[in-house]
Amino acid sequence: MIETSELQLTAEDHDKAFVEVCFLLDMFVSTIEKFVGKSTPALAVAAGRKMALNMPIHLNDPTPDNALSELVRVFTIQQMEISGEMQGNDAMITIDHCPIGAVCRERKMELDGAACQMFHYYIGGILAEFTGRPARPTTITVADTSCTFKVTLGGAPRKA
Repeated sequence: MIETSELQLTAEDHDKAFVEVCFLLDMFVSTIEKFVGKSTPALAVAAGRKMALNMPIHLNDPTPDNALSELVRVFTIQQMEISGEMQGNDAMITIDHCPIGAVCRERKMELDGAACQMFHYYIGGILAEFTGRPARPTTITVADTSCTFKVTLGGAPRKA
């Protein structure tokens, strides 16, 4: 029998892990910005597209409405406080108690800075892959505990 200590973790263990994850994400974002530069959004979109292929989602009808609905459903299962609605070609997305915002506050990183922007482009990449349309995120509001951004889905869906 394999003995594990995961079930015996304390609140202090979780706090230490959060601080470590914040540090690692800060270093990851800084390194990407330094080495990728102006192509950082394209990298985040590519990561989102790759993630979409690994998500437990199959859309028989890959409309923007269906794609957004499924994205919200899966992220909600993952305990993210996320909501979204389509307004024309724009997916309006709100995240309360955003985990990226928590990282930014812990590391004293700018809210709506590089980490937030990369996350928005990552979400855009997921929607782009689901719908077969190009996606362009734009921040609407950023506050201490929530953010709202839109992902504009352009063009016609790609042919199968």
